[in-house]
Amino acid sequence: MRFHAVVLSSVALAGALALAVPPLAGQEEPAEAAADTPAREPVPPEHRSARATMRTFLQAFDPQYQRPGTDPLDVASACLDLSELPGDVRAVSGPELAIDLKEILDRTALIDFATISDDASALPYRLQVHPPSPGNPGVVVIAPDENGAWLFTQETVAAIPSMVREVANRRKIEGVVTEGPTTVSRWLRGFIPPSLQKVGFLLEHWQWLGLLLLILVGMILDRLVTALVQTSVSRHLARWLKNRTDELRAAFRPVGLLVASLFWWLGLAWLGLPTDALAILLVAVRFLVASAIVWAAYRVVDVVSAGLETRAAETQSKLDDLLVPLVRKSLKVFIVTFGLIFVADALDLPITSLLTGVGIGGLAVALAAQDTVKNVFGSFTVILDQPFHVGDWVVVEGIEGTVEEVGFRSTRIRTFYNSVVTVPNANLIHASVDNYGQREFRRWSTRLGVAYDTPPERVEAFCEGIRELILRHPYTRKDFYEVRFNEFGASSLEILLYMFFVTPDWSTELRERHRLAIDILRLARTLGVEFAFPTQTVHLHRGTTTQPVPAAEGYGGRVDDILSDARRQARKLVDDALGGEIPPPVGAKTRGREEEAC
Repeated sequence: MRFHAVVLSSVALAGALALAVPPLAGQEEPAEAAADTPAREPVPPEHRSARATMRTFLQAFDPQYQRPGTDPLDVASACLDLSELPGDVRAVSGPELAIDLKEILDRTALIDFATISDDASALPYRLQVHPPSPGNPGVVVIAPDENGAWLFTQETVAAIPSMVREVANRRKIEGVVTEGPTTVSRWLRGFIPPSLQKVGFLLEHWQWLGLLLLILVGMILDRLVTALVQTSVSRHLARWLKNRTDELRAAFRPVGLLVASLFWWLGLAWLGLPTDALAILLVAVRFLVASAIVWAAYRVVDVVSAGLETRAAETQSKLDDLLVPLVRKSLKVFIVTFGLIFVADALDLPITSLLTGVGIGGLAVALAAQDTVKNVFGSFTVILDQPFHVGDWVVVEGIEGTVEEVGFRSTRIRTFYNSVVTVPNANLIHASVDNYGQREFRRWSTRLGVAYDTPPERVEAFCEGIRELILRHPYTRKDFYEVRFNEFGASSLEILLYMFFVTPDWSTELRERHRLAIDILRLARTLGVEFAFPTQTVHLHRGTTTQPVPAAEGYGGRVDDILSDARRQARKLVDDALGGEIPPPVGAKTRGREEEAC
């Protein structure tokens, strides 16, 4: 209540000060100067001359000339040069000024269109209403504006209120149209007693009463809307916010002020206030509307952040606990910054100069704190791109360890020798981050060396048993693995074991690798397979005399017979192993490339 009282007192005081300002005054531009203006917009036919403008203006009040789908008061207002008035004041005061101008013409003379020039290059049209007085020439003037459109001049528009008072006691000229469109304020004035239509302090009595009534109704709307929104919306958001009612009550407070400000904005058009007073009051109401919108957006951020904080507290990740406060602060800075620009635009302040000042100040701050700004952008890079999360195993610029904390300025990494390295977030913008924690599969490639005296059948059985262990193991990749007798080593028959674990972290990988290795040892013991030790055999010969090589037994020393028998024995082994059918090498080339890549 105190806030509303202060605001409304300020509005009333501003209106009083505005009414004390004298009407706008200007000088009439000759038609020759307007004709020399380059790059003119096309002049509509209804404003191409003084006669066309006067005809358009008067016919807007004649029912037989009114066109369907158009507002006659808008047509009449378009004949006035209202370029000096703000857009919202123009929309409200334009129809009022047009009706007053029609009253002035009706009580001055019966307009004869033939006496008005239809030449676009003629001199301005003048109609003397009453003898000149200080600050009021008492003349209605139609002249071309800067675009060449013939309109009632700004000086005429500014003198309309005083000219209406001068001709108020005159009778209307016979033959003029007395019935025409009206406004809400004039319709209300018809129900106001004459005693309340007298001018008291700056405004008519009924206008002061109307302002007080608008204030009272706006305050009631404020309370009703706030209570209604809090009751209806809080019921749905209480569970999401875990009954944090303070944020809810604060969030919906500006909604009531916004509704009340919009009501005041609409209600001011019903009172028929003078142009100067209306301009100041509308600026005050625009300020309230813009401030309520910015305030509401600011409070919505609090509500959303409160809900996200309750959800983040239920998770084990630390990134969301950091992300929510950072996003809340960033959004509030964004809302306040652009909210000030929005409010300044609502007050018709020079936005260009304001933005220039903000830009110069921001440049000075950026030059004074370049490292801080870089680190801030680096923190946004970490949060938006998410190259890692808290708990991931990463390598950044040669630093290897587990991400412990992501701050607003730096990121802390705990190395495997238990030290903490602080990396500025600015470095993360250009640094290459190798994130081991984001691996979907963790490879294990090793070689199992068995003794040379192990029979081939037992080697084959041992390999098949390891494959079955991989298929049965719960943390292994089942669609790709290799267990093959791969090489003849220096001291053992080497079996290649190439497979992948599906584990979320390094600790789980080590645990599951341990389980699988133990199972392989148990399988080897069950099958009677022995793992070879590194051994070396040394053969000693006495003397240096070269002995002749004995002929191969059974071949009579013929090398061709030896090679032929070897090929025959190899074919027999392959035929026995494959049942006499050799499968075609389909995809062998591609398969080899995949294995080489792995």
